[in-house]
Amino acid sequence: MDRGLRNSHPPRYRKLLPEDWVERLIVGMLFAVSAVGIFVLTGALVPALAVGVLVAAVAVGVVEML
Repeated sequence: MDRGLRNSHPPRYRKLLPEDWVERLIVGMLFAVSAVGIFVLTGALVPALAVGVLVAAVAVGVVEML
């Protein structure tokens, strides 16, 4: 096997870069919609923020895999 071809595939995960504004917008909107939705349904601020952070973390993971 040619050594140059072994490492030619792109990395599986990538970090969000400053120019990835669309991905950051998607993550931010998912955070906001989920946090506001939970707040409206329950009226509790801390659980709403916790769910929003969890949704944002999952969204960041999904965006990094794309």
